[in-house]
Amino acid sequence: MTTYFMVGTVHGGWHGHGAREMLDDWIEAGEWVLGWHDMESDPSYRKQAPNLDLMEPGDVLVAKQMNNDFATMLVKAIGVVTEPATDGHRVGVDWVRDFRSAPVTLPSSYRQTLTRVSDTPASRTLIKDHILPLMC
Repeated sequence: MTTYFMVGTVHGGWHGHGAREMLDDWIEAGEWVLGWHDMESDPSYRKQAPNLDLMEPGDVLVAKQMNNDFATMLVKAIGVVTEPATDGHRVGVDWVRDFRSAPVTLPSSYRQTLTRVSDTPASRTLIKDHILPLMC
């Protein structure tokens, strides 16, 4: 069964000084990286790293950005996991290359850098109605 994960694309903070958008680099490298290198004791890393360990080939990553209203998010890219994490930070990803020309805003809120999408009726509807059509 395919598992879906919402993933952030900015390292070094949500915005402001030190924040860096990483999506172009990851698409080029065929990967997604959780971050917090040499900061594995950080509570944010420790909270999210177990989700990284759940990722398996065939799972879907939805690269997202929270909108300022915190009730909607911009879907920036979609990819399929090709290699599981072996270092606690990186997974291999085959990104949908032509997706980025048509980002969409969804009525959802996933605020963490890495969140496993739960198996609830609302989440299944989100995937069926909004994410799957973007992958075609």
